[in-house]
Amino acid sequence: MAQELRDAADYPYKMPSVRSLRRYVERWEAGDVVRITERYRILYSRALNMSEDELFQDGPQPLRPPNPAEGDVEAIRGMLTALMASDRQFGGTRIRQQATDYLKDVIEPRLHGHAPDALRRRLFAASTEFTLRVSAMNLDTDRLDASLMLLGRAASMANESEDASLTAWVLSRRGEHEMHQAALADRPALRANFVQQALAYTEGAVGVARTAPPLSRSFLTTKAALAWSLTGDRAGTQRMLGSVWDAYDQVGTKDEPAWMGAYGLGHLRHEEARCYVNLGMGRDAVRSAEASLPVRTDLRPRAFSLGVLSIAHAQALEIEQACARGQELLTLAAQISSRRICLRVTEVLVALHAHRAEPEVEELFEAAQPVLAGCLR
Repeated sequence: MAQELRDAADYPYKMPSVRSLRRYVERWEAGDVVRITERYRILYSRALNMSEDELFQDGPQPLRPPNPAEGDVEAIRGMLTALMASDRQFGGTRIRQQATDYLKDVIEPRLHGHAPDALRRRLFAASTEFTLRVSAMNLDTDRLDASLMLLGRAASMANESEDASLTAWVLSRRGEHEMHQAALADRPALRANFVQQALAYTEGAVGVARTAPPLSRSFLTTKAALAWSLTGDRAGTQRMLGSVWDAYDQVGTKDEPAWMGAYGLGHLRHEEARCYVNLGMGRDAVRSAEASLPVRTDLRPRAFSLGVLSIAHAQALEIEQACARGQELLTLAAQISSRRICLRVTEVLVALHAHRAEPEVEELFEAAQPVLAGCLR
């Protein structure tokens, strides 16, 4: 660069030596000298064949990132609580953009500021949780690429938090992403590939979570059990479910991470029911799903559980109960903006398709059409 600058001058012999110019270039590139004189701005522009405005981008300089304060973590957690409440009642579409803006404009700038180590770890932990929620909301609205990109950002944040349970949670979410794509796949080979990827991510999560507190370890292990159930391997699934309840038996022996406050026994039973449905074990799935319903009172989680329970009744040839639960699901699905719930409605109809001669089944199919049409808008 020093030689290029010298050659760009009208009278190179009047320029400093290349050795001296090299020292100038090093200082400029290191930021030791903030402003380059007009003479050298012109020479740089000539050497690089660019305009001064394009090269030096004069104008307002970006603001320095704000240094995080103690109140920032609580503010993020407060926003996350409100976000989760809205998501669980109405679905991700209505508030996704606001959540994305808050992540970009409020949270991420603070991650670049300076803070004491303990505060910095708490900030990154809360930011990981927030990013995972926004990722799930994007998945719920068919923005798969955006959801995947956010999972990558969450992985980096979790690493900075130094909380292994958060890293495991990101991995399990990545596995859930693959399971969702498996449900959408239109070819058996493609579906099988997604399932194998899900198995790799969720088993990786279980490995990372081996030292995590028992409830979070139990929760994370359900995701691996789900992946196993999609392979049709009953023994592998039962083995993982056994690990879920072994861990749950130890709940209370260690403090749980903050993010586990949103999950508990009802969620574990729901995931167990999903495993049994995937394996065609309808009666077992009915018992687990019915155990989950009393505590899954928010609209969106309850809709998911009703869908699983309806499919489980269909597998157990309890058609009247399957249709009754299916009608409850449709009532909630009409109030919630969620493509994944619409997918669950479709799965209920598939489970009952062989029984369309039954009047209550045909009635359910007819009632589902406007709900599914709303999903496609």
